Amino acid sequence: MHDLQTRTALAPLRRPGCALTLPVLGIPTRFESNSAEVIEIAEEAFGAWRTLEAEPEWIEPRGVRVRVTVRRRGAGPEAGPPRYRTPRPDLLLAATGESRGRVDARARAASMLVTDALVADPDRFVAWMLEALTLALLSRLDRQPLHAAAVVRGGTTLLLAGPSGVGKSSLTYAAMRSGLRVLTEDTAFLQLAPFRVWGMPGSVHLSAASARFFPELHGVAPVLRANGKRKVAVELRETWARPARQVATRAGICLLQRGDGRPGLRRVAGAEVVRALTTCIEPGFDFFADSIGERVHRAAAGGAWALALPDHPADAVPLLHEMLDAVEDVGLLP
Repeated sequence: MHDLQTRTALAPLRRPGCALTLPVLGIPTRFESNSAEVIEIAEEAFGAWRTLEAEPEWIEPRGVRVRVTVRRRGAGPEAGPPRYRTPRPDLLLAATGESRGRVDARARAASMLVTDALVADPDRFVAWMLEALTLALLSRLDRQPLHAAAVVRGGTTLLLAGPSGVGKSSLTYAAMRSGLRVLTEDTAFLQLAPFRVWGMPGSVHLSAASARFFPELHGVAPVLRANGKRKVAVELRETWARPARQVATRAGICLLQRGDGRPGLRRVAGAEVVRALTTCIEPGFDFFADSIGERVHRAAAGGAWALALPDHPADAVPLLHEMLDAVEDVGLLP
């Protein structure tokens, strides 16, 4: 991390014209780079947000800037995993190998000085730097991340929250197979003023073991993700499972828990949900431990439940519809 702030200072582009603006999480985000390849990767990672441009009422007037400068450092993979630190709440610094990154929320800007070797590995470049720092910047602008999946029916979303390994992805995929749309698989971004739930288009990532529930996934080889885990990836970007827009204003929230093999659903108070989701927060989500509770409480106003998961995730899908019905009924109240 030596001299990180100096080495990642914003600098003029060496090649004008390599830029792209997309309304990521409803905030105009201008990607700039001296590399056309980086802009192409940004388009692939965030291009689904173009659909929001047809509805400017969802887009804030003030934007942010993400600048990526690529330097040549020879062939070979970039070292990892990345290291992140936050000297102050509005500043995040990142490093992996010879690549460096900086997020300055006060300046509404992120900058990266990365090697060509890292850019040549798009999965790691996106996961470790481009997406990580872009979302770190936007999350500090009233888009706080919650470790939850979210399914959508009409304009209503149900947040499915729980620790890693509890079964969020398997339940999300089962819900998708039943006709529900997927707002996000693992991270929802909660906006308080006005209240909105944002999701990131992408994939549902399933463990190889979960394929036993879904015949169409038999024989599909898991892929190694940038986080070192092997998962079966089901792309959502080009399927009917992606909602028309990656945002919802009506929401309820469900705590997922391991059960005795049979589905079990019970109503819970919003305070119980807040307590559960602000205690023992997993790394990466703990930065907002002191402020995410207010947003969780707002989401729980539409309805809050605890769901004991069955052996087969499809057996819980009718209960998802039951919860969505209840959230919609709250939304119809005067």
